[in-house]
Amino acid sequence: MSKKSASARGRPKTLDRDQILQTALMAYWEQGPANVSINDICHLTGASKPGVYREFESDDGLKGSVLEQYRGLAIQPVIDILERDQPTLETLDALIEFMTQERAPLGLPSGCLFVMMRAQSHHFGPSTREKLTMLRSDLLGHYETWIERSKSRGEFADIPTEIAALFMDAQHGGAMRMQREGVPNTTIARVLEISLKTPILGAGPARA
Repeated sequence: MSKKSASARGRPKTLDRDQILQTALMAYWEQGPANVSINDICHLTGASKPGVYREFESDDGLKGSVLEQYRGLAIQPVIDILERDQPTLETLDALIEFMTQERAPLGLPSGCLFVMMRAQSHHFGPSTREKLTMLRSDLLGHYETWIERSKSRGEFADIPTEIAALFMDAQHGGAMRMQREGVPNTTIARVLEISLKTPILGAGPARA
């Protein structure tokens, strides 16, 4: 329901949309998106259930809006790294550093909400599933563009671009699952160095 129509019904809008989104994002990320209901969000924020439904229309609408917010927080930085004009090795190092950064000082949960939502997509409504598909397609497209650019400089192994993009996506997902399981980030970084640099650059990374 729009702000205009709500006003027309004599019910002033007092719900803090940004607070709802931030609270839902953190709750989904910490507990798993399929484990958090609108009732839980209302309890955490003090918002009324009718107010949340007026703003987002449904649980599907809320989850889709959270996903859009998460894109800017954690997916866009990956795209920004892929779009940098730099050697392939530097891009791989930057991706590994971003994926394995310590979350506690940032006040962020471990793992990746996007990865979790993809794994639990069968629990969600059509709007959220559609956004997940679009975001995944967009991210894979950026991987493919970066791979083609790296190949043009002779810095990428002779792997079909589509397969290589899926491989990159799979390594990211695996790293995020390990992080949720409590594997130290230093260990995950080492795993990523081997799993990414060996097939892509054709040789194992040098040991420190």
